[in-house]
Amino acid sequence: MRHVGLLVLGSFINSLGTGLTAFGLAVVMLATHGTASSAAAVQLSSFAPIVLLAPAAGALADRYDRRLMMIIGDAGSVLGLSIILLALSSPRPRLAQVCAGAVVSSCLAALTEPALRASVTDLVPREDYVRASGLLQLASAAKYLLAPALAGLLMPLIGVRGLVVIDASTCLVTVACTATVRRALRTAGARSPGARSAQAAPAQEERGAAEQAGSGGGLMAGWRTIASHPGLRLLVALMTVATLAIGVLQVLIKPILMPMVSTAAMGAIETIAATGMLVGASLVTIMKNARPTTLLAAGLAGTGAAMVLVPLGPGAWWVSACGFLTFTSLPLSQAGAEVLVRGEVDNTRQARTWGTISLITQMGYLVAYLCAGVLVDRVLQPLLRPGGPLSTGVGAVVGTGPGRGAALLVGLMGVAMALLAVRVRLRRDRLAPSGPREEDRSADSPAG
Repeated sequence: MRHVGLLVLGSFINSLGTGLTAFGLAVVMLATHGTASSAAAVQLSSFAPIVLLAPAAGALADRYDRRLMMIIGDAGSVLGLSIILLALSSPRPRLAQVCAGAVVSSCLAALTEPALRASVTDLVPREDYVRASGLLQLASAAKYLLAPALAGLLMPLIGVRGLVVIDASTCLVTVACTATVRRALRTAGARSPGARSAQAAPAQEERGAAEQAGSGGGLMAGWRTIASHPGLRLLVALMTVATLAIGVLQVLIKPILMPMVSTAAMGAIETIAATGMLVGASLVTIMKNARPTTLLAAGLAGTGAAMVLVPLGPGAWWVSACGFLTFTSLPLSQAGAEVLVRGEVDNTRQARTWGTISLITQMGYLVAYLCAGVLVDRVLQPLLRPGGPLSTGVGAVVGTGPGRGAALLVGLMGVAMALLAVRVRLRRDRLAPSGPREEDRSADSPAG
């Protein structure tokens, strides 16, 4: 776990820098262009390349050194941040230039996610999968947990350009952490050649099989793995709907809060809400012996209930409390899903399968970024304006005026999450892992 700990540290630092830039750009785009769609466009530009390139990144991580892929991705993302810095030198930053920089940075950062997840399988025993998943979730939580409040404090002092510079610096720190792990593994192998030979033989066979699969099957190997497991297919479908709901919350949290509080207060509220991830990560480690389907169902149910409560109470601090409950529940479902996947998929195909799963499930985020703002601005908000068609019906429950349409959509997504929890509970036997199947191990082998 020592090497995983260092990778987690690098991921935490990088996630913090990413969160600083994301918060700063959202505030600047909203202030400059005055529309939620401008902030959503930056979010879309940051996420779409990671989603669309995930299968290719997974195939590369299966074929080549996974730590090397992480180094290339983190170091290369600095190029995109440089483009963003140039765009921000203008008093009125152009949305297209900022989005272009976000796309470049994300294209290179896409290399890191499948490689990092597959590195967990490389470096820890099966009984530590849940613990490692909890640590990775805690690291990725930095962009929500600390970055909003820190960005709110730093922006008056150094501006958004200063936040982007800090982000670039964290990328270089992450590269150093990953390089240290890579060097330590090679040194340990050189000092213990016998042990290295015994440990490396299975890995070499797995990588050789992966390379042969890559030449014959290409990026479809991950999809074939998913298609061959009925339980895995159902799990991916459930995860896709869940990411859609969470994506809606991510897009609409600022439009909900903006009519109520200042930008600095907004950052503080978002950070307070995100501290629920600490509680959630602790719950994951406490419940490490629970069935993964239990973790998944409990997380979905808790997240759904918290989102349903968002439109039912007034005030920014009510939203903060609901966000806290949401982030507390989310790590449970994430850990359960990850353990279910690792229990079903052979290590030979882990990275490319994670890449394909990311491509499918994170389409939910893309749909949310594309549609949530438009749906609120053109449909729900007009219906809930004072004197609007729903102002005396639904409006009597959720309120009327700015931000209430966004809150209503979040509540509706919470209902969808609760229904997913019921689905998991009913189909838990189908979802439970039975271990990698023999055909997974032989699918990548040459026909003999």
